[in-house]
Amino acid sequence: MKQKLLLLASSMCVMNVLSTPVVASTANQQAEKISQLEQQLNSLQHEVSSLKKQNKSSHSSAKHSNHKKPAQAANTQNQAASRDQIEGPTDLPKSGPLYLPVDFDVPGQSFVSSGPYIGIPLEFSGSNLIVNSPSVNEDVTLLKLRKNIIQRLESYGRPEDANGSHILLSGTIQGQGLFSNNDGGTNGQSDINLTTAALDAYVLGPSRWTSGLLELSYDNNLGTETGSFSSNNRTQNSRVFVNKAFVVIGDFMRSPFYASFGQMFVPFGVFSTTMVSSPITQILGRVQARAILLGYQQQADNYFYASTYIFRGASHPSSTTHVNNGGINVGYGFKMNQVNAKVGAGVIANIADSQGMQFTGNQPLFAGFGGPTVEQVVTTSGNTANIVNINTGNEKLVHRVPAYDLRALLGFGDNIQVIGEYITASTNFNPNDMTFNSHGARPQALTLEGIYNIPKFYYHTSVAVAYAMSKNALAIGLPAKRYSFVVNQSWWKDTLQSLELRRDINYGGSSYSSGSNIAGPSGKSGSSQAVNMVTFQFSYFF
Repeated sequence: MKQKLLLLASSMCVMNVLSTPVVASTANQQAEKISQLEQQLNSLQHEVSSLKKQNKSSHSSAKHSNHKKPAQAANTQNQAASRDQIEGPTDLPKSGPLYLPVDFDVPGQSFVSSGPYIGIPLEFSGSNLIVNSPSVNEDVTLLKLRKNIIQRLESYGRPEDANGSHILLSGTIQGQGLFSNNDGGTNGQSDINLTTAALDAYVLGPSRWTSGLLELSYDNNLGTETGSFSSNNRTQNSRVFVNKAFVVIGDFMRSPFYASFGQMFVPFGVFSTTMVSSPITQILGRVQARAILLGYQQQADNYFYASTYIFRGASHPSSTTHVNNGGINVGYGFKMNQVNAKVGAGVIANIADSQGMQFTGNQPLFAGFGGPTVEQVVTTSGNTANIVNINTGNEKLVHRVPAYDLRALLGFGDNIQVIGEYITASTNFNPNDMTFNSHGARPQALTLEGIYNIPKFYYHTSVAVAYAMSKNALAIGLPAKRYSFVVNQSWWKDTLQSLELRRDINYGGSSYSSGSNIAGPSGKSGSSQAVNMVTFQFSYFF
């Protein structure tokens, strides 16, 4: 094309020159004609250059389009048909916009984003039921989440940057209003409270094998209860503390093995529930520690998992403290027709390190093996008032007490789910450490829960009933029996509204307990033996 245009320009020049009457032309006219022809030639050369650039651009775009369009169509099919969602308690939403933790237009594709996928106590499980996340096995939850993200990135033809790091922020704010009284209608109590506020930061990378979680939480307790602030005004406390901080080493795209270390809830028990109140199995058995963990998680529909962990427990039988606690956790998940099941078991070397046994909040009675020291005024025979320090717990044990956990979660179709968990100490505590009715206590707890998801309802709604019981657990403040009913609804996206009715039946009036040779709670009799409670909770996730 360039040659044709140049030939055309040359011809025009010759014709113009030939068409000019030589006899009538002057030197000035010839010079003017030559100048005009030079301008026309320059203009034509500029147009040729522009056309050449456009021609190259169109060829490049067509080539790029030919390469991309089939891949995009295939990726869309893969994303819709072959990219499985995370199963069970780590399901990502199956509708709405797909989540990607990168921005393709940002250099390095790294940035801070937010989304309610980390630590959120709300899940749509395989049977689409609202279930609270138990805060244990979070390293597995995070590795499954990262696997899902990597799969989605690869489906878009954009593999995760090996040198980039991403930070995903999430959190929750929960408030409650409650009213309680006993069967006699006396000692009624009511309250409005901010019960939970937490911020999670999940850091991915820079290596695909490394990630970490940091959770900041707010303390809802009175400062005098935890020793964090010497005031009975809870708003004067409201301290922020590090609840969880751990590193995970693993990549479920390449290996089923993983490792974690840091401050976490060790995998003893699961404690899933739809209720507002924490299950009594969680109070008895959940252990938070600074631990090292090794695990295995098969990546299949039917899968086996196992983990083992060690840590230095707060309670100890010897005169010095050292790494003296640990455990093993195993389980199996499978799907068969309309049944989705998860069963598991665990053992821990010393149940005395559980949160419920470390702190009960019953001071100046036995307040747990890690109960704080409190001040009490003592009047002598001379009417002299003295302030003495009273220890409400002692981490020094006569011997350790191992414990076992058995659990099962069964889903039937899309609308029915059953949860069961049982925790028991394997032997009795020494009477110097914990008693029930004058003999060494052997605490046990059981929780059974049935959930029904109401189909075709305008709001996502579920109802659930639960039964729980405990034995030999009076010293740590557990009820003998508990009956619960809850309605959960999600009125707005990333919110949950819950109404719970609960009835606790205390141990009998002749029952008594102790811990660390300090008197513990006594049983209730008459109209005060049962306590009824109504709780409304609003949860906001981000």
